Amino acid sequence: MIFNASVRSTRGNLFLLSAVVFLTLFLGLWSTSPRSWDVPPRTKTELTDQSPLQSHETSLPNNSTVSTSSLLGNGPLAKYANELRNFFYQQLWKPSIVPSALHYRPFGAYNWTLTHPPVWNDPLGNDLCIIDLDNRPFSLPGQIFGPTPMTWDDAVDIHGLSLGILNHWLYAKIHGYKYYYVAVEDPPDRRSSWKKPPVLTKILREHEVCVYLDSDAIFPRLDLPFEWLLNYWQLFPNINSLALAFDPDLDTNKDMFGKLYVNTGFIVAQNNPKTYEILDAWQRCPDDGGPFPGCQKFRYNVPGQPTDQGGFGTFIRYNYSDSIRELPCTEANGFPQNDWGCKGQFIRHLWTGKSDQIKIDVGEQVPGPYLQLFHQQFRDERNDFYMTEADLMSKGPKAALKKQHRASNDTVTVHAS
Repeated sequence: MIFNASVRSTRGNLFLLSAVVFLTLFLGLWSTSPRSWDVPPRTKTELTDQSPLQSHETSLPNNSTVSTSSLLGNGPLAKYANELRNFFYQQLWKPSIVPSALHYRPFGAYNWTLTHPPVWNDPLGNDLCIIDLDNRPFSLPGQIFGPTPMTWDDAVDIHGLSLGILNHWLYAKIHGYKYYYVAVEDPPDRRSSWKKPPVLTKILREHEVCVYLDSDAIFPRLDLPFEWLLNYWQLFPNINSLALAFDPDLDTNKDMFGKLYVNTGFIVAQNNPKTYEILDAWQRCPDDGGPFPGCQKFRYNVPGQPTDQGGFGTFIRYNYSDSIRELPCTEANGFPQNDWGCKGQFIRHLWTGKSDQIKIDVGEQVPGPYLQLFHQQFRDERNDFYMTEADLMSKGPKAALKKQHRASNDTVTVHAS
C-alpha cells in the first residue's frame, strides 16, 4: 500500500541478453575507435521525421536543475545517453501489438484473446493518464527524488517503491501517455490514501481515461498497450466508470457481508458523469454526517481493517455495482511469487515484495546502466509531471504544470543573472 530467490522470466532473460550484447558491442567499438562514434548534432528538421517518442528523447528538456552530463560523467554513458534510451524505446520495449489486436502472445507464448469487438481501436496518447500520488518526500539517497540518480552499483540501497514509480513513468513514456506525480498533504481527520478520489476527479476531467497505481504496483509487460487491456476487460465508457481488481481469497480480505474487497491500489477511471458521482460519494464516505453511516471507522487503518479500500468495498461498490467492473486478481493484482492465487499477469501488485521482489521485476526491465539513464531523465523532466496537491486542486493539472514551468524558468533566470 501507499502512504506510510525468484526465477527470472523468459522476457527478462532475452531482454537482458540483448541489452548486454548491444552494450558490449556499443561500448567496445567506442573504446577502440572513438572518432567513428562521433554523433553529429541533430537538427529540428531531422526530429520532425521521427516518432513523437524519439523526437522527445533526442532533445533533453531545459527545466532540469542539474545537467545530465554532470551526473552521468563524461564517458560513453553520458555521451550516448539519448541513443541508448532511443534503442530501449524503439527496439527493446516498443509496443508489440495495436490496441485492436485480437490476440496478445508475448514471445509467441500463451494466448490472451479479445472476446468482444474492440472499442478502443487507436492509441489514446495523452488522452490516457497514469497517476502517482504520495505524502512522503522520497528524497533520500536511493529514492526517486533523492540527490543523485539510482544505480544498480548500489542495489542494496535502492528504494523499492521508487522503482515502482519509475516503472509507471517509463510505461507512460513508451506508449505516449500523460504521467502525473501529485505530492499530497496529510488530511486532518483521515489517512492520506483518502486523497485518491479528489485527485482522480480533478485530473480525469482533462483526459478520457486515467489509471492510478500504488507505488508497490507495476506494469510487468511494458510492451502491452493499455488500450488493449481496456478492450480485453471490456472497459467501455458507455457501460463502465471504474475498474478495480479483487484481493486474494482470504478471510481478512472480506467486507462485513463476506465479499472479497477490491483493491484500491489499482484503479481505472473513465471520463463520464457516473464516474464523478461515484468518486464524490467515495470522497464523502467517512465524513461526519455523510451519506454512509459507519464509514467513519475506515478513516484510519487498524490491524485487519483497510481505510479508503474499506469504505469503497463496504459501501460504494454496492451502490454503483452496474458501473464498477471487478477484475480477476490473477490478472490485475498480486505477483507470481505469492501463495494466494493472485499472479498479476497484467498488473503486478507486490504487497509483500515491495522491498525485494520489486527490485528483481523492475531490474529485469531496466538492467545495467538503464536504471541510471532513466532515473536521470525522470529527474530532468520533473516539471512535466510533478505538482503539489494545492496547485492541482486550485488550477487543474495543465495549469498547475504551467505554473511549475514558469517557476523553474524564473529560477533559471535569477541564477543566470
